[in-house]
Amino acid sequence: MVSDGPRHGANFNEDDYARPFQPFRCGWADEGNACSLGPTRLGICRSAHECAPYKEGDTWTCARTKAHGGACEEGPLPDGTCCASIQRCQPVRNVLSKRGLVSLCVFALAVGAGFIMLASPSRSDVASPGDLSPQHRQVVQRCQDCHVAGDGKLSDWIHASLDGKAAEQQSQLCVNCHRDLGDHAMQPHGSSALTLASLTSAAEARDERASSQTIVSIAKSIFGSPTETHAALACATCHKEHHGDDSLTELTNNQCQTCHARAFDSFAHGHPEFANYVYKRRTRIYFDHASHYGQHFMQAGGETGSEAAKHACNSCHVPDTTGRYMLVRDFEQSCASCHQEQIEDDSLPGLAILALPALDLATLREKQIEIGYWPKSYPLHVEASGQLTPLARLLLSGSDDFPNAYFTIGKLDLSDLTSASDEELQAVGKVIMQFKTMLSEIATGGHPEVKRRLLTVFGGAVAEAQTLALANSLPIDSLMDMRDWLSEANGTEDTEASSTLPNPTEALAAERARVTGVASGWYLHPSSFSLRYRPSGHADPLLKTLLDIRAGALPHRAATPLGVAHRALRDAYRQLSSPFAVGRCTKCHSVEYFGGQNHVNWRPYTPPLDRHDFTKFSHAPHVTMLKDEACANCHELVSLSSASESLYRPEFHHSDWTPATDASVFENNFAPPLKVGCVQCHTEQTSRDSCLTCHNYHVR
Repeated sequence: MVSDGPRHGANFNEDDYARPFQPFRCGWADEGNACSLGPTRLGICRSAHECAPYKEGDTWTCARTKAHGGACEEGPLPDGTCCASIQRCQPVRNVLSKRGLVSLCVFALAVGAGFIMLASPSRSDVASPGDLSPQHRQVVQRCQDCHVAGDGKLSDWIHASLDGKAAEQQSQLCVNCHRDLGDHAMQPHGSSALTLASLTSAAEARDERASSQTIVSIAKSIFGSPTETHAALACATCHKEHHGDDSLTELTNNQCQTCHARAFDSFAHGHPEFANYVYKRRTRIYFDHASHYGQHFMQAGGETGSEAAKHACNSCHVPDTTGRYMLVRDFEQSCASCHQEQIEDDSLPGLAILALPALDLATLREKQIEIGYWPKSYPLHVEASGQLTPLARLLLSGSDDFPNAYFTIGKLDLSDLTSASDEELQAVGKVIMQFKTMLSEIATGGHPEVKRRLLTVFGGAVAEAQTLALANSLPIDSLMDMRDWLSEANGTEDTEASSTLPNPTEALAAERARVTGVASGWYLHPSSFSLRYRPSGHADPLLKTLLDIRAGALPHRAATPLGVAHRALRDAYRQLSSPFAVGRCTKCHSVEYFGGQNHVNWRPYTPPLDRHDFTKFSHAPHVTMLKDEACANCHELVSLSSASESLYRPEFHHSDWTPATDASVFENNFAPPLKVGCVQCHTEQTSRDSCLTCHNYHVR
């Protein structure tokens, strides 16, 4: 049978009072003779008599309990003292009191030991809750390096533990070292409140919600979301130190989803599709994958489109040193076999840098406009132009009288002045005389004179190094020969026909045969009285300099009216930027507007190694495991309807073949990758479906 426990009397005087919460109990209790009074709280026995009589009226009454025999026959003495004296006991502590005393002693010892440890020279080692992570272990030497109150007194430690802003102050010490986290380091993802609000709105606008994630929802309802108040998010929210070699950055998927507006079960169940991921802008190099895979590679290798695609990817792309990104191989490896001949195409005339414009000498002579000696055009002179070249106008635009005279001429064709007004003819005379003077001064002053004229025009709009490179590239000896074509820059003789080539037809044919053999570099073209240039091959330094200067110095928005120098730059830009121009630079190299000016993208994009986007992807393991099929599994080509659509892409060129400069306007060559191709490997069973596998927390 199970005992019902000790029985107690129904009345207070029928049994002893146990007094469990008194620190002491009667010393006779173990023998069953405990007194009814019990000891004081200080452990002093007060039972010299069997009872403590009480007075009723004028009579003293015995107060001995029934458990000890009830009231005695003798009764109390006349003075109220109990007549039955008993031997005093030695009170003993109750169990509860003993436990309290032991606890107090242990606490006192702990506090004392704590004070001793804090006062010792090695107090940091003693107080440390555990080893630091390997990364911090190498650079952190003192507690105060990471803890706000680390160098303070005990009171400072207590204050820091109770201070609501201590976590933010603590995180600021982290940011003092991790300065690469940006201006919003303690905001979620290192992003501004405006960016976060935009991302949150976009997430909430999506209809899909694969799972309510019960655990996450309960946690949010109890503790709230860490970002609901838009307060700083402490580093310690995600990073737990003093755990030795354990990872500082390891997080569970539920930890990540605590803040997210849309929660889901796993990558395979609930994660949204990639939508427009990867393709955020057009490529810097104009390359149409559809036409190359479906046409050019097949023609070159005799393969089907799918076979060509497999081999073409690795022919042009290679993983970087980290394996994260696929880089484009250089021109010699990827493009030269097909495009080198196009760059060096000698069927195109070289770029006319400086030229003597074809003049209507008869009209000028009739109107008595003096221009001195000027060679007469040939009957078969089809290459000559009745306009000044853009570079000639650029070199002249620094002269005081040239702008007014040039604006008077406007778009007048100098080879036909029959309908020109007297004012226009006078302006033509001034322009021609200034041109002759410029040519003479350059032939005499050399490269310094060219540099002076360019600096006068450019000012600080063009880097001096670029100006110097352009000035030094001009062949002064050829310019001296051009001056000789004019006999004398300020001469007055007006010759009707040039005696240089007596038989124009034969001479022109001989000249064309001669200049066609000029593979690259500078050459004089006598039949058009011009100095021309052919590129030396890919990445020709002069063409690059000309395009950089003309694209960079040209205003993005045309001023009204456009100045002479800017008009010259605009025309020079159009002269070089056509995909059919000599060198064909902009057939592949796009022009982009950013930073307040246009830039020519001479190289494909190379991502910086310290870049951290929301999403990360490492190509190397995928290319290694999936081999030839790796690229096609994720990058599915979007075929174009016609070859002309492939040739003319409005995101790269306008209808007049001038480059389009807005890189955000584009059409993808590839469809967005599908999640179904990823979930075959990235599953819970393989432990490769963690949020951190593909996402960075700190975005910068």
